[in-house]
Amino acid sequence: MKNLTLFLILALFTCAVQSQTLTENEITGTWQVVDVVEVGTKPKQAKEMVASYIDILPDHSFQIRMRNIASKKFENKFDGYKWNYNTSSQTIELSKGDMSIKPSKSNGKMYFEIPETGMKLEVVMPI
Repeated sequence: MKNLTLFLILALFTCAVQSQTLTENEITGTWQVVDVVEVGTKPKQAKEMVASYIDILPDHSFQIRMRNIASKKFENKFDGYKWNYNTSSQTIELSKGDMSIKPSKSNGKMYFEIPETGMKLEVVMPI
């Protein structure tokens, strides 16, 4: 009986930790993609995302700076887009509606999931 009680307490604690909500301030900034956790339906695009930067700026402008493999220069994607953070769904919604980002934090790491493709990226704020 003690083991069952301990298990239930541990399970509830784990769920509470994993379901942390993020604030707009926590997601705002420049993020660098350090790893692709899940490639989803677009493996080629997922590979190209490594080392790219995702800018979620305080003025609500949004862009992704991806390194062009051939020229080694950064190209701006989604330039001119605006973002809005939906706190109830914990989703970053883009102004033109063709993509959204679901940020999450687990075990001290930050992830951006793109539901439209199933891609999940590990991101860090570069120093």
